[in-house]
Amino acid sequence: MSRGTRRGPGRHRRLAYVLAVTVAVVAAVAAYVVLRPSDDQPEPKARPTATRTNPTAWPSTATPKVVKPIGEPTQLVIRGIGVDAKVLPVGTTAKGAQEVPASLHDTGWWKDGQQPGQPGNAVIVGHTASKADGVFDELSDLGKGDRLTVKGRDGTLTYRITSEKEIKVADFAAESDQIYRETGASGLVLMTCGDWNGSRFETTVIAYAEAVGRS
Repeated sequence: MSRGTRRGPGRHRRLAYVLAVTVAVVAAVAAYVVLRPSDDQPEPKARPTATRTNPTAWPSTATPKVVKPIGEPTQLVIRGIGVDAKVLPVGTTAKGAQEVPASLHDTGWWKDGQQPGQPGNAVIVGHTASKADGVFDELSDLGKGDRLTVKGRDGTLTYRITSEKEIKVADFAAESDQIYRETGASGLVLMTCGDWNGSRFETTVIAYAEAVGRS
């Protein structure tokens, strides 16, 4: 779909549900098929099973703004949780499912949405692995004011975390209008899977950030 085509709330909700299911399923399959341990390997590291029912939200300390876009993102750095990863463009399949990075260590920018610095939210997804190290394993550890940078083809943007929540996959559609926002201040959404129950991921971890400025 071209960037100039408008997408209504109904389309967002339909796509959003598929995206949530796809990210969870692909991450779970990768964790089991690619990373399942042999008989002589130790047990996989435990993932938290408790789900937060209330989002953790922090007020912004600066007036949200629109900044100059930096083009297609290529690198994401979140020093607070040890992330320094490639950002690869991912699209939407013919069946309406979001593509995800093949590597557990790369992140994927949803190229059918906003670019970093444009009005609305740019969306970047990454894997959580139950039996190895996924790039967004520690995403839920981000807190108020934590900063991150996104490098693009036309510059680098600094963002500040404003809120973080963990929701059930079934509740994802209700959050979709906020996640895929196309107007207003320049923001960033980071997403990964959460709540590994031994066979699948049951939630989505979402972190919202606001643009601080170019760096």
